[in-house]
Amino acid sequence: MRNTKNEINNLLYGSIPTNELKSIAFEKKTKLFGNTITFSPKVFIPLTTLCRDHCSYCTFVKTPTEGGLYLTESEVLSIANSGQHYNCTEALFTLGDKPEIKWTEAREFLILNNCESTDQYLESMMQHVLDKTSLFPHANPGLMNEDEIKRFKMCSPSGGIMIESFSDRLLERGGPHYKCETKNSELRVETINAAESIKYPMTTGLLIGIGQNEEELVSDLLQIGNLARNNKCIQEVIIQNFVPKQNTLMSSFPEPDSDFFLRVIAVSRLILPDHVSLQAPPNLSQDFTTLLDSGINDLGGISPVTIDMVNPDKLWPNLDNLKQTVSNSNQELKSRLPIYPNFIEKEWLSPNIYEKVLDVIDENGYTIFTTMETI
Repeated sequence: MRNTKNEINNLLYGSIPTNELKSIAFEKKTKLFGNTITFSPKVFIPLTTLCRDHCSYCTFVKTPTEGGLYLTESEVLSIANSGQHYNCTEALFTLGDKPEIKWTEAREFLILNNCESTDQYLESMMQHVLDKTSLFPHANPGLMNEDEIKRFKMCSPSGGIMIESFSDRLLERGGPHYKCETKNSELRVETINAAESIKYPMTTGLLIGIGQNEEELVSDLLQIGNLARNNKCIQEVIIQNFVPKQNTLMSSFPEPDSDFFLRVIAVSRLILPDHVSLQAPPNLSQDFTTLLDSGINDLGGISPVTIDMVNPDKLWPNLDNLKQTVSNSNQELKSRLPIYPNFIEKEWLSPNIYEKVLDVIDENGYTIFTTMETI
């Protein structure tokens, strides 16, 4: 059922108490996913910190003079092998969007490595990880077309692109996405539409608190719900709270109110279609226990090896403590692949990846082994 702006506005800003709203969302989560809370044991692989954009809240991106660079094949495999040692199952490739469009240094590196584009280099590195380790690649390379997605599907079970916000106003001077042309939501939706046509499972989501006004946030929620209904390839929506970082233009920008953020999560669960998992990152909340009964069924990727490269000062929760905390909420923590159990079907995966996936999952689609005892 499609929601209206008025319905979402009344849920988000109306008189219903937050605890009651969370309770309704948690009831829906339990109906859809039972008492399971999932996470993905992963390593961060920052393939390149160069980017053609520079968002006002980002510390991941660096210019060539600031040390922006690409990882070599040996560096990529070193990180992946460290993850394999700790039974991680996801290799999350983070990188800037097509930096060769802007930077001579990027073009020179790609030429030296016999690649025409960063996406071609990414494809090569994902293939190496898939072939030489037990990990499954997942990448967030920014805008992608159908040809790129076809190639990525051969070496990864899923990919991602955050919408962050549908607001064009945030692209204007003074906004967080000023002069960041790839943050145009229409272009990012085109990427998801392309993934739908290729049957490539995707993660997307919203970044809450980067300057959206009340009307824009309602519109963001309305549109992310409609996007997930129109594109069955969307396996997961992330609702992420903005966290200010030092040495950025938004370093003094306020974080979203914690109670309001929980309302956004609860409303998201209520408006998203049933097949979509809902994630909120635990390391970005002062008390992640409040997330567990807000409607989420996933805590995202957590690493025993690498820091959060996008939020480097926000430490991952200890996994043993996390397991106990989830248990205390009368739920069970389970580890998953970067492909959700309900997407482990031949139509969504290339044949070679499908067979590799079947080797490491149980009858319910979760990973057979766990990182808990090895960390």
